Amino acid sequence: MGSIYSASISFTRFRVIDPIPSELWTQIPDKLRQFAFRDIDDLPELQGYGWTCFEDMLDSEWRTAPPQKGNYLTFSLRLDTRRIPPAIIKKQLTLALKAEKEKMQEQGKKFISRERKKDLKEQVLLRLRQRFLPVPAEFHVVWEPDRNEVWFASTQGKMIDLFMELFITSFGLHLEQIEPYSLAEGLLDDVEMGKLDRCEATQFTMASGNEGQMLSSVLGEEFLTWLWFQSDVAPGAFVDKDGQPFSVSMEQRIVVQGGQGEAKETASVAGTLSPLTEARFGLGKGKKVTRATIRLEKDGLAFQFTLSADDFTLGSMKLPKVEKPEEDDDPDAMLLERFYLMEVCLGLLESLYATFLRLRLSADWSETVQEITAWIGRE
Repeated sequence: MGSIYSASISFTRFRVIDPIPSELWTQIPDKLRQFAFRDIDDLPELQGYGWTCFEDMLDSEWRTAPPQKGNYLTFSLRLDTRRIPPAIIKKQLTLALKAEKEKMQEQGKKFISRERKKDLKEQVLLRLRQRFLPVPAEFHVVWEPDRNEVWFASTQGKMIDLFMELFITSFGLHLEQIEPYSLAEGLLDDVEMGKLDRCEATQFTMASGNEGQMLSSVLGEEFLTWLWFQSDVAPGAFVDKDGQPFSVSMEQRIVVQGGQGEAKETASVAGTLSPLTEARFGLGKGKKVTRATIRLEKDGLAFQFTLSADDFTLGSMKLPKVEKPEEDDDPDAMLLERFYLMEVCLGLLESLYATFLRLRLSADWSETVQEITAWIGRE
C-alpha cells in the first residue's frame, strides 16, 4: 500500500512532458470517474484497477471528497489482484485430471488430449477464481500543476508502468520519470547539458569501472559518492537555492555494489553514527554507491529518506511532525502541510544535486576527485 498519510513515505516523481490543454483542469473529475476502479469481487478476472478517491479507496464516485486540495490534485490508483496459491491450483488440477481419466477408462479411452488438459485447467482456474476474493491495494497520487510534477506512492517497477499507462489513457498526457539525467535537464541550461552529455564516468579509484552503464545511473552514483564525501568532511557546508544554510548527514544506511550477474557483490552498512568503514572500503574495491539514506536539517526541520542512485526514487521518507488541526480548521490543512514539507525536502535535494552538477562540469572537479580518492583510502 502506498500512502502519503504514512509516517514513512516511498514515492516516484514524474514530470508531465506534453502541453496541458487549459480545459483539461475542469474535465479531470469526469475523466477520473470514466476510468475509475470497477469492483471484480463477483467477476472471474484476476486483476482490476482504476482511480479512486484519495481519502477512501472504496469511493469511485468522489462522494467523500473532491480531488482538489489547494493547488494540488489528489486521487489513488487501486489495484485488486486475485492470488491463488500454486499448491491449490496443482491439487485441484490433479483431482480434475484423475476424474477425467476415470471417466475415459469407462469409455474405453486411454489418453487425455492436450486440448482437453488445457480446457480442464481453464475450468479449474475459473472455479477457483470464484472462490478467492481479490486482495486490494491502494497507491496515492499527488499532481502539482505549478511544479508540473506528479508524485506516485510506489517505487515498484510494475506499478510504475501500470500507473503511467493508465495516466496517459485517462488524461492523454505522457509522463517522464524524474531520474538523475532528467532531473539534470530541469536544473541546467542547454549549454550545460551539452557539456554533461560529453562527460565520461569518473574513476575515483583504479578499480572503478562503468562499462556499459547509462549516463543517468553514472550521475546518480557519482552524486551519492560526492554527497557522502562532502557530508563527512563538511556536513554543514550546504546552501539552498536562496543561499540559506542547511546540513546533510549520511550515517544511517549506505549500500555499495559491484560486479554483474552471479559475480555481483553488495556491501551494506547501517547504524546511527556508524563510521561506514566497510562501505567505504567497498568503494576502494570498485563498488559503486547504489542507495543511501540521507538526513537533511534546516531551520529546526529534519527530513530523512533513502535515495536510489539509478532512478532517484525516494524511499521511507520521514517528515517533521505535523500537528493535528483543530475542529474548525480546514480539514485538508494537515495534508497540505505534509505536501509543503515534501516540497521543502525535494527543494533541498535539488539544491544539492544542482551544486554537484555544476561542480561536475567545472575545472574544479578533478581536484575534488583527488580529495574523494584520498578520503576513500582513509583508515
